[in-house]
Amino acid sequence: MLPKEILASLALEGKAIPIVGGDVNQTYRIVTDENNYFLKFHPGIDQTFFQAEINGLKELADFVRVPQVYNWGQTGEGSYLVMEWIEPGDGSQEELAATLSTLHHHTQELFGFYEDNYIGILPQVNAQTNNWVNYFLTCRLDVQVELAKLHNVWSPVREERYLRLKEKIYAKWQDREVAASLLHGDFWSGNYFFDQKGQPVLIDPAVSYGDREMDIAMAQLFGGFREEFFQTYHDLFPLPTGWEQRQPVYQLYYLLVHLNQFGESYGGQVDEILQRFS
Repeated sequence: MLPKEILASLALEGKAIPIVGGDVNQTYRIVTDENNYFLKFHPGIDQTFFQAEINGLKELADFVRVPQVYNWGQTGEGSYLVMEWIEPGDGSQEELAATLSTLHHHTQELFGFYEDNYIGILPQVNAQTNNWVNYFLTCRLDVQVELAKLHNVWSPVREERYLRLKEKIYAKWQDREVAASLLHGDFWSGNYFFDQKGQPVLIDPAVSYGDREMDIAMAQLFGGFREEFFQTYHDLFPLPTGWEQRQPVYQLYYLLVHLNQFGESYGGQVDEILQRFS
């Protein structure tokens, strides 16, 4: 239940309508006489959680449409974020592909980000470096594997296969030329929608600069994107040779995140990739 002091502190006199869906936050549509707002509330966590999201949205905002942030803060029960309410509409997968391509064309010299942030409720380490392979292994896979050990969802068999997989990635990927593209970072079908004009809106990012194949890997992992999305993206910004073979390794990161956040129901997919590539 939404603490009343949040609305009071924002001087919002209106009705909070719960929105069903989402695994991380409690979400509400705030309806007032003047306007509508989108409010997220996360019990038992401080406002740095939402500050990271705000910084990610700011990074994306120069290139794609994201909701405008109005306010954020903390109560005795948790933290909150108030954003623009964007009325959803219909749009095309081709336009969505063009939006992602625009994002990925923005690059910088270093992989990572100027601060650590979150993917879901889990930490995402973004120590900046010019070596993509080292970054992916240490800041992405290693971090989630260590969390899996703490959560008791990591076995000696998984560890053995994971170490072999790392050796192969070092050997095969070390000479790859990879641009540090701006990534949404958590690009599944629940993290975009279209506004009333058909323009794609990106939400809930886990921003960093990295191999753009990671956003494509996430899009392919859980479905919700039609074939014309992938075809249009490839037409606009062709993926390099071998991308299809690298997809499962990139998907391993997101599966480890889900293993840590939701448990052993994702263990089978983790094991399949570890076995195949070790």
